[in-house]
Parts: sequence; structure tokens; C-alpha cells
Amino acid sequence: MKWTTSDLEQVLAHQQYIDTIIVPLCPVSLHKDQISLAEQREDLIILTSEIERTYKGRVVIAPEFTYLLGENNKLDRLNEWHQEFIQSGMKHVFYLTCDYDWKQLNAEFNETLIWLPALNINNLDETTQRVIVDKQLTHLNALFSKIWG
Repeated sequence: MKWTTSDLEQVLAHQQYIDTIIVPLCPVSLHKDQISLAEQREDLIILTSEIERTYKGRVVIAPEFTYLLGENNKLDRLNEWHQEFIQSGMKHVFYLTCDYDWKQLNAEFNETLIWLPALNINNLDETTQRVIVDKQLTHLNALFSKIWG
């Protein structure tokens, strides 16, 4: 399910089935040497679109959690998001990121932080893009199945 009015109305009406939210974690910067951050975001958008299509009716894709590189309070802000989603009835909150800095904080999130390497798939032809996304989805499917039980 997408973060749209019509999809969120369905989420609220069928929360017993839609119990998982996925939050893309996207760093932002306008420094010239950080243009790769936009590529990471593009990768996450492509992947979360495919996750939403695959798990429509089970998963909600949240708006991106954006933060500045080196931001001191990003973990506190993310914990607030987490608490909001749990208190709203979500059983599972997954975080997707290409930012390796989050991997060092993995203990905070146990199995719910999913780090993915940035692949710049937006710059590839559609066939190659499809192969890479399918491989990522296979990995994520196994992880989701394990956690969902």
C-alpha cells in the first residue's frame, strides 16, 4: 500500500491484515561530492515500488525518512516514527537504507534494519534493472518470511 489517502483508508479499515510498514531511510546533502545520495534514493524508490506491488494488502510504504549526513538527532527522530507506527497498530516496522552508517546502529533495530548496497540501478537498462531488483526481492522475501513466521 502506498502513502496515499485511498490506500491509507484501506489500511485503517483492514489493519488485521496490513501489519507491516517499510520506511526508506534517505540521507540528503547538496554538497557536490554527495551526489551519490540521490542515486541511493533512486535505488530505494525502485525497490520499495516493487515491494509494494509484491505485498500489496500486507505492507505499507511510508514516506521517506530524510536526514542530514552527520545529523545528531536522526536516531531519536526515527525512534519517534517507530513508536508512532507501533502505537498505531503496526506489528512490524522495517527500515531500508543504502547508508552504511545505519548498519553500525543495527543493534538498535535488531532484524528490522535492512542495509542494501547502492547499485545505481536507475542508470541501467530495463532488463538488467529487472534482474537486479528480482535478486534483491528474493533476499527480502526470505527475510520477511522469516520475521513474519
